[in-house]
Amino acid sequence: MKHVLILGAGISGLGAAHVLLRHGTHVVISDLKDQIQNNKEKEELIGLGAEFCFGAQSESLLDGMDAVVVSPVIPAENVVIQGAMKRHIPVLSEVELAYRVTKAPILAITGTNGKTTTTTLLGSMLSHSGRPFALAGNLGISLSREAELVPENGLIAAEVSSFQLEFITHFQPKAAVILNITPDHLERHHTMEAYVAAKARIFENMDETNCILLNADDPYTPMLKKQAEAHTHVCLLSTSHGVEEGACLSGDRLVLKRRGETIPLCTAGELLLKGRQNIEDCLAAAFLAHEGGVDTAVIIEALKTFAALPNRIEFVRKLDGVSYYNDSKATNTDAAIKGMEAFDKPVILIAGGHDKGTPLSDFMQTVRSHTKELILLGAAAERFEKAAREAGVSSIHRVSSMKEAVLLGQKLAKAGDVVILSPACSSFDMYKNMEERGMDFKKNVKSLM
Repeated sequence: MKHVLILGAGISGLGAAHVLLRHGTHVVISDLKDQIQNNKEKEELIGLGAEFCFGAQSESLLDGMDAVVVSPVIPAENVVIQGAMKRHIPVLSEVELAYRVTKAPILAITGTNGKTTTTTLLGSMLSHSGRPFALAGNLGISLSREAELVPENGLIAAEVSSFQLEFITHFQPKAAVILNITPDHLERHHTMEAYVAAKARIFENMDETNCILLNADDPYTPMLKKQAEAHTHVCLLSTSHGVEEGACLSGDRLVLKRRGETIPLCTAGELLLKGRQNIEDCLAAAFLAHEGGVDTAVIIEALKTFAALPNRIEFVRKLDGVSYYNDSKATNTDAAIKGMEAFDKPVILIAGGHDKGTPLSDFMQTVRSHTKELILLGAAAERFEKAAREAGVSSIHRVSSMKEAVLLGQKLAKAGDVVILSPACSSFDMYKNMEERGMDFKKNVKSLM
């Protein structure tokens, strides 16, 4: 590729630009807005020969281009992508580019919920293995930029989103996991069928030398298993029953099963992470680390010492016997359900935000059975309140700010209760991102008297 157009000047796009420039490629970076956070990096890329083109995008950007590298936020309906397809110009995601430039095996994680916890835990296991490694992907670190630097004897832990998988051609991880699939990103994929198909692309180039781990407790797995078996070796993950090959619980103990061998790890009680979702994430990370050749003792030590990530059922403080948790990363209903189910104490739930339009029936049934009070804020509040009343939820409150939500949570809570922000929505109605939302929640909780 001598001439490449990059769509999107975010982390992925700029990372891809650095990689391509190092390979002697002429790079043009297009973005609708000139809002690059690090102006120094922009100047550095210009010094290396990159061109920036800000403003309205048209098919003319493709003139003279050999390929297009697309950032995850850019949908397939984009006029430039549509034009590239008409002109038969290859369209690549940064994940695809990373695979083409790295010499190291990739251990890939996708799914609706738990990706970042699993990937970060896997990265912890790799870092303690003594081998060269990279931790990158959909968690805010350019995969191509990191992957290119890892030698052949290293390993790469890669979080991969459905957006990134839309534009792969040869991407072939050594081992991969689909943690779960529940309704999400329907504003992008439009149908669940398209969303599931995007996730399934993770194994389309895999073969019998590779391995895919699927969640046996997930309703989409029978279909995915049948598809995957035409490509690669399938193993299963379960927290509810045993498996022949894969990762599961044996009583309270996490175990791996591979090639006729049962490999005991630690018990669930020894984990710092709590809740079924977190146990699934731990099993998945351990499985991938084992596939990468990481020593079992290293895996066990990482499992025992790994703490919850910011914004994922993150303990904030305890005040007057009430525990406060920040679960801002629960940007869909399934993640919020898992947040509520992580506690066996009365829960006061703060939810709402930018409405993704996903079905609310199952979510509200869990709200009815697992919470004593529901506090709603943001653009989704009206639809959420209507669905809650239809589900029989009676204690519903509407607020206009996070400060008001936290103060009301404190007022409603009694000693022994849990107040948790688990929004079941994205944050873009009130915040730049879910991290900013989580920080606002924590700031208000810490200011309580």
